[in-house]
Amino acid sequence: MRERHKASESGTENASRFTNDASLTGDASRFTTLETSVVYKGYQDEALFPGLTRAANGDILVSFCTQFDCQPGGEAYLIRSKDEGRTWESPVPLVRSKKSDGCINLSVGLTTLKNGTLLYPCCDTKITRKWDRHEADLIILRSHDHGATWSDPVPIPTGVIEPFAYGRIIELRNGDLLCPIWGKGRSDEAWRTGLVRSRDGGLTWGEHITIGYDPHTRIPSPQNDVTHCAGFNEATLVELPNERILAVLRQQGVGPNIRQMFQSQSLDGGLTWSEPQPVALWGTSPSLHLTASGLLLLGYRNHIGNPQGLEAAGVGISLSEDFGATWTEHRLLEDPQGYRYQ
Repeated sequence: MRERHKASESGTENASRFTNDASLTGDASRFTTLETSVVYKGYQDEALFPGLTRAANGDILVSFCTQFDCQPGGEAYLIRSKDEGRTWESPVPLVRSKKSDGCINLSVGLTTLKNGTLLYPCCDTKITRKWDRHEADLIILRSHDHGATWSDPVPIPTGVIEPFAYGRIIELRNGDLLCPIWGKGRSDEAWRTGLVRSRDGGLTWGEHITIGYDPHTRIPSPQNDVTHCAGFNEATLVELPNERILAVLRQQGVGPNIRQMFQSQSLDGGLTWSEPQPVALWGTSPSLHLTASGLLLLGYRNHIGNPQGLEAAGVGISLSEDFGATWTEHRLLEDPQGYRYQ
């Protein structure tokens, strides 16, 4: 799923801090970069797919993996800041694969619940045929001491083949937890984006629900060395003040534009979803954030040729003032070390 770029090859996780500047209007972004920093620069391993959360004690925690796309030997680590991100402790191991030549893949779901419990969903995987076949188990770890110690990994039943977790777990107002995932209903079909639900604080999971699936997706042949499997995959969720849940989905092969993102919404707590509709944004690895003032922020990996007018590849952000009906004020973030992305 991941396309390598220079920043990932250096093993670097970068951070930017923003302020909401309401005095900026027109084409200027209302978000101004206050400072940038390097969270972690690996010397042997890469640092990929970061997750970010604030623990109940105020510490900022970042999780990351050390390999991309299920390559052998990938592990997961946690790094901590006790001073609002100014300095960072050395990374500590979170979990290693139990599979021969396996990989812990995707760390973006790190989440702090309202009661202070930390949840870390990830995938224990192994490639069995190029990019389109894997052994994959969805697992979750828990911490009750701000990430100092973690439970053993517990399997999450999903009802799909080759499940992958992507996106932060969200905690609804009624206490239910929704974990966005993707996988296949059958080995010969396209990916589908969905979620699994927990009604007991993440102790047990079930009720797999599909958010997006297109039976007409163009699936590449197994002999294709470049193209992965296709369909809806990475997703990010947010609960809005009007009790809607918004999902932004990545796709491959669903529409004519390989990187055009789609949106879907639920009006009943994630039980049913509208048919995903294309958005005038191209990107991958989407991440939604609702600010305290009600502005909706979408971060994503930007690619060349997009309709939002960003002229370089990298990390882009777009803003919505109407809960995702329209997206404006697109901006490309500069890498703190000056790396250029592909």
